[in-house]
Parts: sequence; C-alpha cells; structure tokens
Amino acid sequence: MRAPAFARLASDRSPFRRALADSATVIVAYLPFGLTLGATLASTRLPAGVAWASSPLLFNGAAQLVAVTLLDGGAGAFLVVAATLVATARMLLYSASLAPYAAEWPRRWRWLGAYLLSDPVYALAIGRFGGPGGGGGARERRVYYLTVGATLFVAWQVLTGAGVLLAGVLPQWLPVDLAAALTLLLLLLPMLTGRAAYAAAAAGGAVALAVTALPLGLGLLVGAAAGITAGVAAEAWRRAPRTDPPEGVRDA
Repeated sequence: MRAPAFARLASDRSPFRRALADSATVIVAYLPFGLTLGATLASTRLPAGVAWASSPLLFNGAAQLVAVTLLDGGAGAFLVVAATLVATARMLLYSASLAPYAAEWPRRWRWLGAYLLSDPVYALAIGRFGGPGGGGGARERRVYYLTVGATLFVAWQVLTGAGVLLAGVLPQWLPVDLAAALTLLLLLLPMLTGRAAYAAAAAGGAVALAVTALPLGLGLLVGAAAGITAGVAAEAWRRAPRTDPPEGVRDA
C-alpha cells in the first residue's frame, strides 16, 4: 500500500526544508512572547537600543529579562552576570541531552550550536533526534539544528525589535513571564512519551505558572527544577522492584 501523499512529502523533505517548516510554527507561537518582551525592554530606563542589544548577546528571553531588569535597577556587573547564569542554568541540561547527537560534528559547529541553543531550538532538535531514525546521520542532524537555530535567532531579533518599536501600542498588562511559560509548555507537548515525561511537564508547568510573580524572571527556572524533580521521582518509582505480598496476606 502506498503512503499518503503528505506522508511521502514529509519523509522526502530535506533537513533544511524540514527545519524551516518546524521553525515557522515556533515563530508563530513565540510571536506574543517576543513582542511583549520587546515592549518590556523598551519600558526600562535604559536606552532602547541598549536594551534590545541583549537579544543577540543572550538569545534567551528569561536571561534578557533578568539582565535588563537588574541593569535598570542599577545593579553591578557581577550581580548581572551571576543572575543571568542562574537564569540560563537549564542550558547545561539541554546540552547534556543533545551531546550524543552532536558528538561527530566538527568543533566549530559545536561552538556555534552552543551559542544558538535556546528553549525552542532544544525542543525542536530533541524532538527530531529522539524520534525514529534519530534525525538521520551526523550531517543531517547538523543541518537541521543549525538551520533551526539560525532561523529562530533571526526571528527573535525581529520580534523583540518590533516589540521595542511598538512599546507604546501594546497593552501594558500583557504578562511576559506567563507568555514564556505557556509557550514553552506548548513546545514540549509533542515530546511527552511516558509517565515520567508527563509528570515532569505537569509539575514543571504548574509550578512555573504558580510562581510567575517571582522577580528576575526566575519562574521558568523554578518550574524547570520542579519538573526535573518530578520526572526523576516518577522514573525511580517506575523502576523500583515490586515485591509480592506474603502468601498468607495474598490468600486472606
């Protein structure tokens, strides 16, 4: 039996075209977050150009919010850098998860891949690499990852720049932290393949939404920690050996 036309089209699509198609979906999902974050950056006392410059320097919405908020409050360089590192600590987990798929890439491409790593890039990459076929060979994985990273990088600069320019038009009540948490949850839904993943997503999402009022954009970090803890606990419970009750108790 022949596969449906759309299935053949998806399977025949090159890694480059597949990456562009996947990235387009993420850009649409990230539209409100990028615009809102750009407007938030423009509302600080920092010059608009300086605030927007955090987009290419960091390429991470939560880290941008932390850095610009602290700079706006007059914090010193050490505190800004330390807080930004805390806000991006989850990238260490992302990197460890992607490392086996990038082990054969030349070093220069791994360095570039590390710079382009962000929440949506990781979500798309691990979803493809962890699926059937592993995303192809080393070259196909590299083309897909770098295309996704470069496309989303450019789109993020445009979205945040548009938010800066439209700061006086967008409603002031838009919750930038809530938009970030909801967008990340939407990206992670296709990756839920077991009870541990569902437990991690449920716990992480609930906590992230509950603590959106935390300062310095730490809601996502706290939610990620809660999700990791719940996932590890669920997986440990699943693998724990089961012992049958004593014979007398079972027959009672």
